[in-house]
Amino acid sequence: MTFARNFIVLLFFVVCISYWANAQGEFSEDRESLHYNVNQFGAKVNTNGFGFIYTFAQRVTYRLRRNYEVEYDYVRSPKEVKMINTYFASYSNNVKRFIFGKDNSVHNIRVGYGYNWMLFEKRDKNSVSIHLQANAGFSFAIEKPVYYEMVDSVTVFNNTANYHYSPHRFEDYYTGKVSDIITKSPFSTGIKETKIRPGNYIKLDFSFDFARNAMVVSAIEVGGIVDFYYFPVTIMYNHPHNFMWSMYIAYQFGRKYNPTLNREYRREQRKLTK
Repeated sequence: MTFARNFIVLLFFVVCISYWANAQGEFSEDRESLHYNVNQFGAKVNTNGFGFIYTFAQRVTYRLRRNYEVEYDYVRSPKEVKMINTYFASYSNNVKRFIFGKDNSVHNIRVGYGYNWMLFEKRDKNSVSIHLQANAGFSFAIEKPVYYEMVDSVTVFNNTANYHYSPHRFEDYYTGKVSDIITKSPFSTGIKETKIRPGNYIKLDFSFDFARNAMVVSAIEVGGIVDFYYFPVTIMYNHPHNFMWSMYIAYQFGRKYNPTLNREYRREQRKLTK
């Protein structure tokens, strides 16, 4: 609830500032072309991880754009806590921090389609345009199993303990089949057991474009995403989820271009605007 409350306050603050900025300043003579496409890229921070965005948009009407997007998210659980086994760390430099109880490393890919509505346009120089965006599509959660190096047995020779260990899933530790977790196993361990969990998503957000050039995108995006998976997705041991939601803030940048003009001419135009 703390994350949600902070995002609501941030959204309200940005909307107020952007609305005030949109009502101030000198009238701008810079205008977008009648027909344009947009290529834009972005990075975002979620309440459950972080990710990257690519969006291709086509202008439909003056205030409406059609969006096609691809997203990547690394998904974390709020229950994740990193720790280190200090006992074994004193014996070896290879002991690294691990997340106790993590069952899978989850990477999410979204492919979607939606619309962008311009609520407030850039009428003045250095003002901000405000957009409402809604997208929906397919989610593909990639579950890569997490393995730990765990102690299988101990032998004592000349009053010195020798620990024998091998890679195990967390369930072996939980059920008492092995003892201490020494460290995490290499990322490649268990990669052949990776599973894909398909699903769908819905995303709603506000975008605040403050680029000075009408044919450039430089925007802050604030919104929320809901994912529903056909099969349970498990990050922490024994905590499967068919449903996940997150809020996010992103920065997106890109350039608009007239698709009716050839590429060489557009390159020359970009050089003139730099």
